Amino acid sequence: MRKGKLLATLLTVLAIAILVKLGFWQLDRANEKEQLFADYANRSTPTLSLNTHRAPATEIPRFAEVSVQGELLESYLLLDNQIMDGQPGYHVIGLLEANLSDATQHIVMINMGWVPWGETRQQLPELQLPTGKVTINGYFYEPNITKIWGMGDTLVENDQWPVRVQQLDADAIRTATQLPIQPYVVLLSESAELGWPRQWQPQVMKPTKHRAYAFQWFSLAIACLLVFWFASRSKKIKTEE
Repeated sequence: MRKGKLLATLLTVLAIAILVKLGFWQLDRANEKEQLFADYANRSTPTLSLNTHRAPATEIPRFAEVSVQGELLESYLLLDNQIMDGQPGYHVIGLLEANLSDATQHIVMINMGWVPWGETRQQLPELQLPTGKVTINGYFYEPNITKIWGMGDTLVENDQWPVRVQQLDADAIRTATQLPIQPYVVLLSESAELGWPRQWQPQVMKPTKHRAYAFQWFSLAIACLLVFWFASRSKKIKTEE
C-alpha cells in the first residue's frame, strides 16, 4: 500500500515538474519573440559597411541595415522547409566572396529570397546568380541554431551543389564545404532588384500566444496538484472510517 502511495506521489511530482518547466519554456519563448519583433521594428539605423567594419559581428544589432561588396560564387545553398503563401520551398543562400579591410577572404551568406520545391525532392532548383562585383544592401541577422533530433550528418547535404541545408549553421557548413563561412547572414533588402520573392517581417507565433500556452501548462500543473490532494484526502477519510 505504501509503495503504491509513494509511486503515485513520485509520478505526480514528476508530472507537475514537467508541466511547470513547459510553462516557463513558453514564457522564455514569449520574451524571445518580443525581442525579435522589437529588433525588427527598430531596424532603421545608419547603413554599416561589412567590408570596413572592424568590431566583432556580435556587436551588430539584429536587423541593422548593412551593406557588403564582393562577388557571388556560382555555387549556392538551399535552406530547406521555408514556407511562402502556404507553399513549401527553399531560401536561396548566395555565397558572397568579400575581401574585408584586413585583406582576408570571407564568405558571407546572403539570403536572396524564396523559390518553390521541385517536382521531387531529388530535383533541386537550378538558378542563375548575378556575376561580377555586386553591392548587397540588407539586414544583419544571426541565425538561431537548434538541435534537430535524428538529423545527424544530414544537417548539410553536401554530396552535390547546390548544397541543401536544414539550418544556417555556419560551423557545419564551413566544415562541409571547406569555405570560410561567416557566422551571420545578410537578408537581401526587399527593394533590391536581385534575388527572389522575400519578406523579412517575422512570421512567427506572437508572444501573447506563447503566454497563453504557458497559462495552460501552469493551469494543468495546478489541476494535477489538486487532483492528487483530493485523492489523498478522500483515502485518508475512508481510512479513518
